Amino acid sequence: MNNLDSEKKLKIIMKAGQGLALTGAVVGLPAWAYARFVEPNWLEVSHPTVKVDELEGIPQALKGFKVAFFSDLHLPSKGPARNTLWLAVEKTLLERPDLVLLGGDLFDRGKYNPVMAEMVRVLTGAGIPVRAVLGNHDYFGRRGEYLRMMKNLEEAGLKWLVNRAEAFCYKGAEIWLAGIDDFAKGEPDVAETARQIPPGVRPLLLLTHNPGTIRTIPPGFAHIMLSGHTHGGQINPALPPLHRKLNWITLRPGSHHYSEFPLGWYTFKGIRLYVGRGLGMSGMKLRFNARPELVMLQFV
Repeated sequence: MNNLDSEKKLKIIMKAGQGLALTGAVVGLPAWAYARFVEPNWLEVSHPTVKVDELEGIPQALKGFKVAFFSDLHLPSKGPARNTLWLAVEKTLLERPDLVLLGGDLFDRGKYNPVMAEMVRVLTGAGIPVRAVLGNHDYFGRRGEYLRMMKNLEEAGLKWLVNRAEAFCYKGAEIWLAGIDDFAKGEPDVAETARQIPPGVRPLLLLTHNPGTIRTIPPGFAHIMLSGHTHGGQINPALPPLHRKLNWITLRPGSHHYSEFPLGWYTFKGIRLYVGRGLGMSGMKLRFNARPELVMLQFV
């Protein structure tokens, strides 16, 4: 091949490369703009349902019980909360649930923001009980910072379910709630939580940040477990319905991001697990095919 042929070949390769780069920019820039500015602010209020008749030992009076589940707010250390977070509070007030559960990672990198206490006061001031557990990000702050967070939110009216269980009354019927500390950064104590529950009783709801915790608890420990942590993948190239099985966090065993339960309903060890996509973001401030989610769990 002479030099002239080589130059022609090089020009063809360069033009093809420029064409591919232009195509990538045309497709990629709108996708990035959507993931950066649209989807993070496009709240979805989901309404998963559970049939009371299918829950052994749960009273029929529980029909109509509604639970709001917030997870992964990742509230920044300074400034106001994202509009999505306040919108979730407003939607909750409109839906009038009987209970609000917060599934951890309330703060980003463990840095306290008093806006969280404002949100809690709005909910408790409306007469809605609020219970919560901590997530891995809530432990990332300075030594003992999480204790200050817990104290401030308790003063706002929130009650913690960190390795705790409690009876909860709805229309005269007693049910049990339980919570387990974060699987990765906390000190989860299933045995201590179980000791607080009467013999032969299964909590209706078990709250814990990381869905992987389900592998450490006894089969049938609770009827329903609520978790977050995964953000539904947060950036998920696969479209529904493939976004569950082809979710990138299911494809990286050994990574601290790995989870076999990325989003939605699962049944494992006789426990129904719901993994919410959460409201905020961590790492890259993008969401793609994983809209922020406010869960309104309804018992019918």
